[in-house]
Order: sequence, then structure tokens, then C-alpha cells
Amino acid sequence: MGRDITKCHPELQQKCAQLIEKCAKKGLNIAVGECYRTVEEQNELYAQGRTKAGNIVTNAKGSDYSSHHQWGTAFDFYRNDGKGAYNDSDGFFGKVGSVGKSLGLEWGGDWTSPVDKPHFQLPYWGSTTAELKRLYGTPEEFKKTWEAEEMEKIYNWTVEVPEWARPTVQKLLDKGYLKGNDKGELELTYSMLKLLVINDRAGLYDLNNC
Repeated sequence: MGRDITKCHPELQQKCAQLIEKCAKKGLNIAVGECYRTVEEQNELYAQGRTKAGNIVTNAKGSDYSSHHQWGTAFDFYRNDGKGAYNDSDGFFGKVGSVGKSLGLEWGGDWTSPVDKPHFQLPYWGSTTAELKRLYGTPEEFKKTWEAEEMEKIYNWTVEVPEWARPTVQKLLDKGYLKGNDKGELELTYSMLKLLVINDRAGLYDLNNC
């Protein structure tokens, strides 16, 4: 199964990195598990507990594109502190779930059937993939929109800026390093936002001579 987060939606990659960083600061050491899955990989997982040995772990068939993992909008995690990858005797997964939700992720631990505590996904298209299938048909068509969204979308106001970049933009506005045009529009692209955040995390905007 795929564990390459770079095959997932760009925003999910950002939020995953933020999650790992924020959890580490709270003493919650996690690592990324399952990310993007192909149709074949999802079908293999679906067969577990049905036509193959093991317990049933998913109700989503790969051929139906029913898993968010197939759309690059979900990832799983596990605890990485040597106490057992899925040991939840101390409420570990609920603590990580709270951090993830504060970043705007949907947490599988809030679901009733199935309860999926090691799972996060982007919330924009609902808990199922029905809306994604209605809008794009297949994961391949959906992926074609990712680069277009990054390259073409312009963010003119702080409320439009993705959550992961908003603190940096607000900092630059407060310091006077970032100013809009004569209408007050910021005219920031997705690529510009990523560069600003990288510089901010490197401490470049906190130097005395800035």
C-alpha cells in the first residue's frame, strides 16, 4: 500500500506536515501510514475478510472509487513512540485527532460506522466520495485540477488565504513587509504563499534587520 504523501492533494500534504510538527511539540510522536491507493490496492484491501484471510477493514471497493485514499484526499497515521503503533490505552489517538481538527482536517474518530481513529481527510467534499465522483468522475480527472488550482488561483484577502499560510501573511501585513495594490488586494498566488511560509519557518521575517 502507498505511503507516499507527495501523491496526495497539495493542501493535504501541507496539513500533514503541520500535524506532525504540532503533535511533536505536544509530545505526540506520529508517522504517516497509508496515503494514496490505486484501484488495485483498494480492491486488495476490500478483499480482506471477504475473499482473503483477515478482518474486514473497509467497505470501499476500489473499482467504485469509494475511498478518499484513492482521491489523494486522505492519509492514515500511527503512533511512533515505541509503545505500539495502534495502542490507544492512554487516549493517544483522540489527542492527535484534536490537533488535526484544529488544522481543519476531518478525523475518522468522529465517525460512527466505521470509527477510524488513525484516519484524516480533507473535509471539503464530505465524508464519502460521492461529491468527488459527481464533480470529477475519476481520481485522474480530479488530479488534473490540482496544478491548475495552484497556478491560477489568486488570493486577494487574508480570509481567502489557506489556513496553513494565513499566520505568515498576517505577520507580514502587521510588519508592513506585505502591502496590497491600490485597492488593497494582495494578489498572492499559491506558489508565492508556499515561498513566504518556507521563509517564515526559516525565521527570515524575524530578523532585526528586516
